[in-house]
Amino acid sequence: MKRRRDGTYLGDVPAFRRIVPYLLRTRTGSMVFFPQRIEVDGLLAWLHDANEGRPRDERVTLFDVFLAAIARTMRLRPETNRFVSGRRTYQHRDIAISFVVKEAMSDQAAESEVRLVLSGEETVEDVRRLVTAAVTRERRGEQGDDDRLVAFFASWPRPLLELISWLIRVLDYQNVLPAALRKAIPLYTSAYVVNTGSLGIDPPFHHLYDYGTASVFVAIGRVTREPVVDEDGGIVARSGVNVVYTLDERATDGYYFARTAEVIRRLVAEPDLLDRPDLTVDDIVPVWPPRS
Repeated sequence: MKRRRDGTYLGDVPAFRRIVPYLLRTRTGSMVFFPQRIEVDGLLAWLHDANEGRPRDERVTLFDVFLAAIARTMRLRPETNRFVSGRRTYQHRDIAISFVVKEAMSDQAAESEVRLVLSGEETVEDVRRLVTAAVTRERRGEQGDDDRLVAFFASWPRPLLELISWLIRVLDYQNVLPAALRKAIPLYTSAYVVNTGSLGIDPPFHHLYDYGTASVFVAIGRVTREPVVDEDGGIVARSGVNVVYTLDERATDGYYFARTAEVIRRLVAEPDLLDRPDLTVDDIVPVWPPRS
């Protein structure tokens, strides 16, 4: 039973990668953390120009740029869009990104989860429209499939919830989890993203989830200015964002992801590149590994 509706079975992965899921049996037990700092002076100038004269509710945000860059990178670097289920490796059939939306910036405000399905060819403006529509819908209290699922099960007694949790795990392991359940659980996604920068804090080293199919978690921090050494050897202050990627190392190898992280860095630092879906990885990162 190797077929899944949300993924294509990869039977030709190297022998070592076929064995690793038996040695590292859970996603949380296979986590690797990869911190990265991205200089964003160019991005901030680009956002200023892009938002000139726009109404407040139509402004492009740093988060929109990151989502577009992540989706584009997953299209260009498809091994980052893999997941392990039932000790087997699969390729996601789509590029999906999930994130949390709070109804308001307060301790008491409810939160819900959004899952966007993208092609990886969207411009930043395309992503902005999708994000704005999703956030507006959630903050208006319009329930999605995940909200209805949580509301349905929330009052059930603990033994039944334990049984349901176990049953979901077993059905998913055997690739027979109903599509309606998979669609309603935002953890069945390519990547989970959290924008802690919107709270004014640095990114956490976040865990992965053993439920679902997300092999990547991206935590995006606030914009800060730090001293750096420029090309002439001088000390200058530049704006940057700290990002932490949490990865399931069973999905792909470190060399592959190192270049992938550089693709994301370039796309975020130079968002004009996202207007050109024809660009290849070699166009974006022509030299790899970088020369010292």
